[in-house]
Amino acid sequence: MIETLVRGRAIGALSAATRRAVAACLRRALRALDRASASATLVFTDDDEIRVLNRVYRKHDRATDVLSFHLQELRGETDPTSAAPGFHLGDVVISLETARRRAAGKRLPSELERLAIHGLCHLFGHDHKKPAQAKLMFALERRLRRLPLARPARRRSPGSHPSPRGEG
Repeated sequence: MIETLVRGRAIGALSAATRRAVAACLRRALRALDRASASATLVFTDDDEIRVLNRVYRKHDRATDVLSFHLQELRGETDPTSAAPGFHLGDVVISLETARRRAAGKRLPSELERLAIHGLCHLFGHDHKKPAQAKLMFALERRLRRLPLARPARRRSPGSHPSPRGEG
């Protein structure tokens, strides 16, 4: 389950459709990692709040695009601890304002999905401070970002049969 919160100046600046799409992206990623029962909180906020969080928790007095706050240190996406039913990974906090600036020329929803996946990788214990770590983390990010979009189930009339692939 992905819970979403919208705070600060992000309220009213983020459409419900975009919020749902980013949450769906994280749900797809968790399913692909065989962690569909895990949960996380996705927070969309503004530069002021993320700057305070960055200063307090990372000692960097500036706004950033995304911060992750894990509840338990994991050794990667296959760590058996994260497979426990209802396991809460932690929070991914995204500054909508910084994301919008960095998305210049790109679609904002795509940038928000990229940041959410990046934050999710951090929740699983990945980092990019050292080249070897970065290689693993960015490979996982690329794999998760390439997942196909979920297609809504087709409604069928009673007694009908599914059509073969490529038809209908």
